[in-house]
Amino acid sequence: MLKKLVLVLLIGVFSGVLWAEDGAATPAAKDEAGYLLLDKIFAGFRTMAQKGTGGYEVVNNLLEEAMAEAKAARAQGKIDAPFFSRYRRLLVVAKLAIIDSPYDREGILDEFIVREINSFVDDVTGEKGSLEAKGENKRGIGSVAGAMADEIINLHVYLDGLKTRPELLKKFGFK
Repeated sequence: MLKKLVLVLLIGVFSGVLWAEDGAATPAAKDEAGYLLLDKIFAGFRTMAQKGTGGYEVVNNLLEEAMAEAKAARAQGKIDAPFFSRYRRLLVVAKLAIIDSPYDREGILDEFIVREINSFVDDVTGEKGSLEAKGENKRGIGSVAGAMADEIINLHVYLDGLKTRPELLKKFGFK
């Protein structure tokens, strides 16, 4: 029951932040691979929120498909290494957040998961992550949803900034 509640919370936070962000990108930007990858996550979580569905299998399938598309885009040179690395980390944290007890009944991964999620929260928000291993795989992951939404917005900003990068390099005398 706790996992279902956390998944609904995670979906709700993603959806709220992403709905606000949805109109920010220009139509031309939507054609670029990085934006399409971010939109895939957005659309998936929005659909789950609208339908009230989710669960491990649905979210896991979304994350697996998103990673396959990211790998393909990186191999084709459609996204750069920094974007790929940060996008991959976002997917890793999302996947760690949904690991359910049938997949780790004894909580073997709890300390690792908590350490990785707290590190992500710290890196994205600048605030120390506060998750703790609670046994029986009940980690209380609701607080990570905000950091994940922030990172999606940060990735949008990163992609937007790629367009002005040459101008900035020239302005500061690097080119």
